[in-house]
Amino acid sequence: MRSDLVATIRRSLFESSPIEVFLGLGSNVGNRQGHIDQALAQLDTENQIRIDSISSIIETSPIGWADQPQFLNGVVKIETALSPFDLLQTIKHIEIQVGRKKRRRWGPREIDLDILIYGDLVLEHPQLTIPHPEMIHRRFVLEPFSEIQPDFVHPTQNRTIRQLLLQLPDDAVSLTKPLVQTKVSTD
Repeated sequence: MRSDLVATIRRSLFESSPIEVFLGLGSNVGNRQGHIDQALAQLDTENQIRIDSISSIIETSPIGWADQPQFLNGVVKIETALSPFDLLQTIKHIEIQVGRKKRRRWGPREIDLDILIYGDLVLEHPQLTIPHPEMIHRRFVLEPFSEIQPDFVHPTQNRTIRQLLLQLPDDAVSLTKPLVQTKVSTD
């Protein structure tokens, strides 16, 4: 079945019942915590998005291109009635509002918002892959995800987030600093 057709069908199915979604957050340029707080505040103002919980924010080493500043990373659990593609468009718009500039892949960024999990949806499309294909290899995703929902079962791995975290090799991207609390409230 075509992915655009799947997205259309799924949109009509969940217009009345929100989908549980997990987003990754990251920033390594300028006021990193400020960028994350601003992105969360923008998410919170979206009509079809409700923030459910926010992990602690952790400082981590960059991947891909190592000669860049340390990242702050976290995970936010939301509920939304937006389709996956509408949600992608929304978070890309938020990135622009926060001030993200186009740079090289895996390079420095003011803010990075990624759809990690969208309910139990498995989607491969040129613009969007769900679940996020690299999340199972990234401690900086699994650690904060595990903090807010350790027993969530990954849709394609059939293991919990906690199990995936515990199975990471010792040389997986590591945390470099203790957890930092974010200022945005979910009340």
